[in-house]
Amino acid sequence: MQQSIKIRSVKYNFAMNIILKMSSFVFPLISLPYITRTLGAEGNGKVAFASSVITYFSMFAQLGIPTYGIRACAKCRDNKDELTKTVQELLVINFAAVGISYTMLIIGMITIPKLRQEPALMLINSLTIFLNMIGMEWLYQAIEQYRYITIRNIAFKIISIIAMFLLVHSPDDYIIYGTLTVVSAGGSNVLNLWNCRKVLTHKSYRGKYNFRQHLKPTFVFFALSVAVSIYTSMDSVMLGFISSEREVAYYALATKVKMVLATTVSALGPVLLPRMTYCLNNNQYYKFEEYIKKSLHFVLILAIPIVIFFVIMAPETVDVLGGIDYKEAIPCMQTVTLAVIPLGIGNVACQQILTPLGKERLTMISTIYGACLNFVVNAILIPKNGAVGAAIATVLAESIVMIIQVHYSWKEMKAAFLKIPYGKLFLINSIATGCLLAFKMMNFEWHAFMKCVVGAILFFGVYGALLLILMEPLVIQYGEPILRKLCAKVKNRE
Repeated sequence: MQQSIKIRSVKYNFAMNIILKMSSFVFPLISLPYITRTLGAEGNGKVAFASSVITYFSMFAQLGIPTYGIRACAKCRDNKDELTKTVQELLVINFAAVGISYTMLIIGMITIPKLRQEPALMLINSLTIFLNMIGMEWLYQAIEQYRYITIRNIAFKIISIIAMFLLVHSPDDYIIYGTLTVVSAGGSNVLNLWNCRKVLTHKSYRGKYNFRQHLKPTFVFFALSVAVSIYTSMDSVMLGFISSEREVAYYALATKVKMVLATTVSALGPVLLPRMTYCLNNNQYYKFEEYIKKSLHFVLILAIPIVIFFVIMAPETVDVLGGIDYKEAIPCMQTVTLAVIPLGIGNVACQQILTPLGKERLTMISTIYGACLNFVVNAILIPKNGAVGAAIATVLAESIVMIIQVHYSWKEMKAAFLKIPYGKLFLINSIATGCLLAFKMMNFEWHAFMKCVVGAILFFGVYGALLLILMEPLVIQYGEPILRKLCAKVKNRE
């Protein structure tokens, strides 16, 4: 049985995903200043620690399905029966893993004193495990329904923000805040069960299921996610055990900014994964190569100025988001933000080359090296350097992962790297950085928020203008149609 799922253009899906990722920046910008001041470093640290611990149980429950599911469903998205059968098979595997994960969590809370200090907070955060299962985000990414994903997520974020201001008023309300973070991140997944009827059949394929075909790749992706999580969540867990909850809070503030920046830089990855898998499956190799070139170019154009801006403006950013109580988080933010560049480049190699090519084993090897390095550096630096030590470990881990992944995908990436206009990018970033530093040296007696806004307008305004003046191909290609449409609308109004 064939189906007709409306597949929109890469440009449209990318725009939707960018809106989604930008919402991940805007909403924390609204909530963090309030939460950090209301809960304090200790309360915020408790929520961050519980969330980090649950990340591991959630990771086990998902078994690598979030990434593998995109590839598996993208291959059969033109056949509704085959797509439905694949989704049902993955859900059964996912359900079994969720049961095991909850059992492990309960045993951990009984046997480990640190995990039962905040049992209510831990159990509330554990709802993420169930919500991730029923969410089937991988299905909607595989069929490229980014409009639905974006609208749904933003709606729940808005609801959570409103509820936060209404319900969180004191340090004792950290459990309420923990609940709202779960609702914000995964509450919208409940809608996916209802919506999936539009793209799947209502048939049962009992007796025709082939679970075995999914087990090996899901376990490979699971091992990959374990390794990745070691250097994304292990930092907070080790800080909680080795250092203090205040250091966890400092690190959590810095990494929230880093993750928002990283997801924005990597926004093209989830969009292109199903598209590039489809291209390879249909022997469209020329499109595959073209997507790699554009993606790498996009990452460097976006990641470098973002890192420069937030390193320079870290004091003002921390002041806005955390206040005076979080000033010790400044060097941590300046350090961990550097990870955005290797993370973005590594994302191109992993999600857009190695995964579509079915070489996830190589990705797993790279992340294992990164995880081992991260753990060792954390163990050495956290006792003396706290959150800054964890930040250094993250940067080193992301860098080694990127180097290894680029090495494995060099055949496909070589042409893309050679076409990057490095001299032009260096000149543009240097001029924009000079303007931002000149602005900071003026030392205006403004509120930190105003300094951030004006600094951002100045820096990115100069950067964007120079990209257009120097005729940066990627910017011209995507920016020119938008400008033409805007000009046409203005003329029509006149």
